[in-house]
Amino acid sequence: MRIRRLSAISHRAWLAVGTALLVLGLALAAWLSPVLSVRVIDVQGLEQLPRTEVLTALGGVEGTPLLRVDTEAAARRVAGIARVAQVRVKREYPSTLAVEIVERMPWAYYDGEDGPHMLDEFGVDYAVEPPPMGLPRISTPQALENPELLREGLQLLGELPRPLWDQVSELAINSKDDFELTLYDGRRVRWGNAADTPLKGAVALAVLSQPGQVFDISSPSLPTAK
Repeated sequence: MRIRRLSAISHRAWLAVGTALLVLGLALAAWLSPVLSVRVIDVQGLEQLPRTEVLTALGGVEGTPLLRVDTEAAARRVAGIARVAQVRVKREYPSTLAVEIVERMPWAYYDGEDGPHMLDEFGVDYAVEPPPMGLPRISTPQALENPELLREGLQLLGELPRPLWDQVSELAINSKDDFELTLYDGRRVRWGNAADTPLKGAVALAVLSQPGQVFDISSPSLPTAK
């Protein structure tokens, strides 16, 4: 009886060893085998960003076994591209490295010595290129030296009602309490601070139906036009 028990224990031990060796062998095969190497790089989400720039940032991973690809390091390299807002890199077996990208979207721009600079909604300066039609211009470059103030101005733009946004050609960020919109027809809207933008937006649309060239809605309960 004891011999049978010892034999059963020995059998289980050898089975455990065999299973461990099999797992180790499979892991080594996955680590070293060209069968599970990167043969396809699937990049999704590209609009303006060239695919070649992403591949360069990835660093020549083609042919590398998938298990040996450091996806976090690869994602950090791609995230270093100015136009990239978000990126995710993941393995898809047997042979694909998937790269999912969200590009920065233009929110406003300013004129630099080398051309128009695109800003995203957080004030990140990510490209020098012609602005899309209808994109507001930041007309006070000194505001770029104050990131917090710049973000307030960009947030103000994002909270404008669409009918007003479509009319805005420029945003002047003079101080925390002095934002001003210039419309495509030359009329100006003195906004005051960035508080109560939804209310001010509704008031602005109402007063812009009246005659005048300069509209002050810094106090939305007492708007003026002249």
